[in-house]
This record gives sequence, structure tokens and C-alpha cells, in this order.
Amino acid sequence: MDMDSSQLRAFVTVAELRSFSRASLQLNRVQSAVSQLIQRFEANINAKLFVREHGRISLTAEGEALLPYAIKMLAINDEAVAMLCRSQPADCLRIGTSDTYAACFLPPILAMCKDIRSNLQIELHCGYSEKIWGDFACGELDIVLTQNCPADIISETLHIEPLQWVCSKASDVHRAETVPLALFTRGCADRDLAVKTLAKAKKDYAICYQSTSQAGILAAVSSGMAVSAIAASTQTPSFKSLDESDGYPALGNLEISLAYRDHRDHRDDSATSLFANVARYYFKTLPKSAHA
Repeated sequence: MDMDSSQLRAFVTVAELRSFSRASLQLNRVQSAVSQLIQRFEANINAKLFVREHGRISLTAEGEALLPYAIKMLAINDEAVAMLCRSQPADCLRIGTSDTYAACFLPPILAMCKDIRSNLQIELHCGYSEKIWGDFACGELDIVLTQNCPADIISETLHIEPLQWVCSKASDVHRAETVPLALFTRGCADRDLAVKTLAKAKKDYAICYQSTSQAGILAAVSSGMAVSAIAASTQTPSFKSLDESDGYPALGNLEISLAYRDHRDHRDDSATSLFANVARYYFKTLPKSAHA
């Protein structure tokens, strides 16, 4: 009998991860497709490979015996494919996001993408949401992960979290009659929201520090010189959250959206589909405390 390499790969991946859902992510396939591959493989070799009990997956005796051979066969297959593909260009993905989300969310997402597709090349564009969405609309970006998606761009909301007033725990700067603020430079939607919220509450403020980077904002807050408004997930243990009991009105939530070019026409194995699937999985599995 001949063994199909896609069925072999599905078998090895499920066996190593002990999970159909995690295997589907690594294989960049929907879970039902992975299950069908396993079923066809079991029918082809006339052997049951997995036992499913109480939500857990384990190998049968036949599965345990087959696994080392399957790993060797795939290794030879992958080595041959790599030899043939060395002269081919790597996949390049142009990603647009904010400086904040690049520092907070992208590292684990990119690591998972690289594990699945080692030849993936990333071109990262960071900026304020209006500029990022404009670049996407002009065709200069393949995929966007940021807030404030325009109504005319098809997207999906992956994550919602509060925008939070913060200051250093070691400082009483938040009690100042005129609040010193550390904000992003003009063009940032978070800056506009923070300023409008304070103005509506008739709370005096002065912008004493401006930065184009998240690291710059966090440095200003850590120094104790200013209050700022940051995404809740970027808060550090040295920061104190401020709310209405401190005289700071609620800022509301940030909605982080995902969009990628011609997403309805992409193949399941495209670089954009890979990033989108990984991003969906990442935000879906964030701890409850990381969500609004």
C-alpha cells in the first residue's frame, strides 16, 4: 500500500501534540479536514491509530509502532522538498499594526507562524491606525491588525480590551490640579480619545510629554512625571490604574480588528491565511484576564 504524505503528516502532528485543534493550527487546516485525513489514513492502512477518551487523545499500540517510521518518512520527504525549493523565493508578508500591538501581541504570533512556515519573511509596518488602514486600502500591506477599522474595509474583531488611565505607583502625579499627560503624538486615535474624555469631564490637563512609540510612553509613566492612557494589556506591575474614584472618567474599550487582502479568494495555505489563523487562535486562547 502507498501512504499519502498529507495523511502521514496529520498523523504525526496529532500524535505529537495530542490534540486535533492544535494540530489543525500547525497544519494550517480546519479541524474537520485534519480529522478526515486521519480517518482516511486509518482506512487505508486498516488500523486504528488513536483512542479518544474523556476528551483526551492517546495512541493505540498500532499508532505507537507506526509513529517512528512515519517521522522518518516525513523527514526524508521534507529534506527532498527543501533541496528542490532552495532556489525558490520565500513567502513575504507585509503586516501593518501599531507600535503598541507590535510589542505586546506580535512576538508570540510571529513565533507560531515561523514554527509552521520556516521560510516566511516579514515586512512590518508600524504606525497610527489611520495611516495603517490607508496603506492597506492602497494595496501597500497584505494584512492589518489594529484598531479603528474604517467601515468600507471588510474585517473581523479579534480582541476587545479597555483603554486605561495609569500612573506610577510611586508617584502622586495623578492628584495634580492640572494633570500632566504623556501621550502619543498627533494622529493617534488614543490621544484624541484621552483628550476629549478629559475635556468633556472638565478636568484640567497639560500635555507635557509626547512620543511616537509605546516604549516612550511607558518610560514617561514609569518615571512618575505623567499620567497616560494605555491599553490594559500593556500595563506593568509598577503602574496604578486610575478610575472615576480617582477623578478620571472611563475611556471605553479598544477593538482590535484583522483584515487581509482578498481574504475570500486566498488559498488555505497562503501566508496571509496562515497569519490570520494564528492570530485568531492566539486571541481566542488569551487568558480571561487579558480580555475586557
